[in-house]
Amino acid sequence: MNAYKGKLSYDPTQCIVCQTCAFVCPAGAINITCKALKQSYDFIIWHNSCTLCGNCTYFCPTGAIALSDVRAEALPQSQKYTAITSSTLTFDRCPKCAEPMIKTPEALLNKGFSRLDDSVVALFSLCPKCRRESTFTKRVL
Repeated sequence: MNAYKGKLSYDPTQCIVCQTCAFVCPAGAINITCKALKQSYDFIIWHNSCTLCGNCTYFCPTGAIALSDVRAEALPQSQKYTAITSSTLTFDRCPKCAEPMIKTPEALLNKGFSRLDDSVVALFSLCPKCRRESTFTKRVL
């Protein structure tokens, strides 16, 4: 017997706004919109459009989206056309150049590095441009 899949859950603390989930969603149930001046993103899952195919959970690099297997989390019929999961992701600022950026979640760093130390955490607190410059400088000099 197949496991029951009731609805998508979303953890904004794990999201890096890569937008892979929205790209692979065949139903267009995930909408990510950048707000004015790149200060934040609005993340919305339209549950009435979601087909529970699992593409978003499979391709999400951080595990920010998951399919629930708890029947109690399934949506009642009365919410069929109105239920959404919504979150606003606010940008942090790069400590070096002050550009807006999304911080890399520690869970993702743990996936990529066998040992996390202060230098790795400090490197990934920088925006991608400053991270490249910092890494290049260390390799060249």
